Amino acid sequence: MKHNILPTALLIAIVVAAVFFMRRGGGPSASAVDSHPAAAAPKELWTCSMHPQVIQDHPGLCPICRMPLTKLKTYGENSGGKGEGRELLYYWDPMLGPSSISNKPGKSAMGMDLVPVYKEQSAGPTVIIDPVIVQNMGVRTAQVVRGALRRTIRAVAMVDVPDSAQYDVNLRISGWIEKLYADQAGMHVHRGEPLFDLYSPDLQVAADELVGAESALKSLDAQAAPAVVAESGGLVDSARQKLRLWGIAERDIDAIAAADKAPRTVPIRSPIDGELVEKMVVDGSAIQAGEKIMRIEDHHELWLDLAVYEQQLPYVTVGEMVSATAEAVPGKTFTGPISFIYPHMNHDSRTAMVRVTLDNAKHELRPGMYASAQIMTEVVDDAILAPREAVIDTGTRQFAFVVQSQGHFEPRKVSLGLVGDNDQVQIVEGLAPGETVVTSGQFLMDVESRTTEAIEKLRNAGGGNP
Repeated sequence: MKHNILPTALLIAIVVAAVFFMRRGGGPSASAVDSHPAAAAPKELWTCSMHPQVIQDHPGLCPICRMPLTKLKTYGENSGGKGEGRELLYYWDPMLGPSSISNKPGKSAMGMDLVPVYKEQSAGPTVIIDPVIVQNMGVRTAQVVRGALRRTIRAVAMVDVPDSAQYDVNLRISGWIEKLYADQAGMHVHRGEPLFDLYSPDLQVAADELVGAESALKSLDAQAAPAVVAESGGLVDSARQKLRLWGIAERDIDAIAAADKAPRTVPIRSPIDGELVEKMVVDGSAIQAGEKIMRIEDHHELWLDLAVYEQQLPYVTVGEMVSATAEAVPGKTFTGPISFIYPHMNHDSRTAMVRVTLDNAKHELRPGMYASAQIMTEVVDDAILAPREAVIDTGTRQFAFVVQSQGHFEPRKVSLGLVGDNDQVQIVEGLAPGETVVTSGQFLMDVESRTTEAIEKLRNAGGGNP
């Protein structure tokens, strides 16, 4: 009985002594125990809002732009800093990237503590960025809409004269110019006005024949045989037709027929209203049959030739209206339809000529003027439209970042169609109306997306530091 009491008393004494010793300060203090959780708390990190790749474990200035660093929200902060209830994926140094991935805590090659990454923070196809950093990055968004795709094509143009409005004056008979009325290039002439008086021996003989035939017909009395009258009338018609085929105006043929004597000269009249742009003769000039004497142009209707680049040709069709302005006619806009599109390209400028017909009744436009033209086209009646700046083109593919929720962005591959006004682009595949896309700051998101993709590849391949 005594042997059992002794060990029990000894044990009680040891426990009492230990309690007394801890109260007197011989064991770990309360402050030391309380400080242990703080030592195990996630380490604070600091980053630059302009350069997210800069991350360090103490405040200071950005080594690139010298801006004050801001506190970076660590992964442990969302759950009390301990990560309870979450699956740990790996540790890494954000400054070094995927090369620093490890499956256990430690320090990176730069001496920085490795940061834990949990499953819900693994971006996968989605990029997760702290909302504060998103704001500091200046991220802007826009909505994908459905509507008509319109395209305004602007081109440099030149005013020209239609081929059908040009007329060369030449004669079908040789002779001499006795009197020149259209004696100054650039002057305006009217249809039917005399250009010059022509003397021609052949014309003189033909005029004498007409005068003689008319005189013989008039000399017949009422009792003349019908055959004689018909023959005399045939001679008159033959003489008239000869003068008509030589280009003599009908009024001048009538004057010759009514005269008692054939005139020495016969006037050659203008065939159209227009401007005398070329004149190759003067008073007394000898001319040969078929020789070009003058050129007259009618400027009531003019052509506007536009130089349209080859990538713009799919938007241009015959019949579309074009508006044009010229510096020489301020405040006036000229409009007309596209009448012709040239089938060939200019090899040097890579442009094709598009022709527009303009009304110029007031003669405000002149051939050779330069003008600025606009073609308003509606390329697609119903299209899915997004801002062009929302699409990142890598050269082999195009993609855009779609906003899933606050701080969550999904990179999505898209297929583009035609480009319209206001930097609107047709989305053939990849986006739907109503979705929100990032239009500014997406290049930094692209860096984050590629980093996440590299991490996932290393994890799936069993990579990482032991």
